[in-house]
Amino acid sequence: MKTDERIHYLDRLEQLRGSKVLVYFAYTPLDDSILVPLYEQLKVIGHTEKIDLLLHSYGGAVDTPYKVVMLVREFCNEFGVIVPFVAKSAASMLVLGADEVVMGPFSELGPIDPLVKHPVYKDLWVPVQAIRYCIDYLQRSIEDNPNPELVTGIITPMLNKLDPWLIGDYEKALKASHQYAEALLSRYMLKETPELVPIVTQALTEGYFSHGYPIGRQEAKELGLRVTEAEGELWDVIWSLYRGYEELFSHTSDK
Repeated sequence: MKTDERIHYLDRLEQLRGSKVLVYFAYTPLDDSILVPLYEQLKVIGHTEKIDLLLHSYGGAVDTPYKVVMLVREFCNEFGVIVPFVAKSAASMLVLGADEVVMGPFSELGPIDPLVKHPVYKDLWVPVQAIRYCIDYLQRSIEDNPNPELVTGIITPMLNKLDPWLIGDYEKALKASHQYAEALLSRYMLKETPELVPIVTQALTEGYFSHGYPIGRQEAKELGLRVTEAEGELWDVIWSLYRGYEELFSHTSDK
């Protein structure tokens, strides 16, 4: 898709939504590097009634989504997130800071399981729940097997590889994701239904075992999120933009 075609679809999306549209489309983890360019774009737009964020991300750092929400809301009275395909993990937390999430039949949110950099393999990002499941597994293995030789020969060496500082850092990230989710839901997405805040927070931070679990628009509505179902021309425009940015990133990665 050519640049002028994407601009045409963005203009049409703004008309259909009555908003200014920003785009974050990435295959790399979401982190604070987004903040300065986002601020520069927001300065150009200036304060406006409504901003939509067209979002495609598989997640990233635990603190970044909260910063993004706070920054965008400095420039608008109403904030929406549009998810053509995927907004997982930490990207799902961005949704909790919106007034609505726009989803089509192909859209997915996910459990809020932020990623942290592996201490040895620097290019590897690990879901923080993974370390908890590892510890739970080792604990069950010790409790369920009375054979001391198994503990000494197999389990103990595995436990010795777990850095206490690393475990503490992962646990901190889990607690932070819970805190951020609760704060964003209370202030924005579920401000009119506060009784749902602890239920939704618990579900999204601890209720799913798979990091990649797909939460479609019907399940998102059942959870209590304010979902706008994209149909007709609105969905066609959103999907066309997704395909256009997918094509753009595909060509970029080939170079």
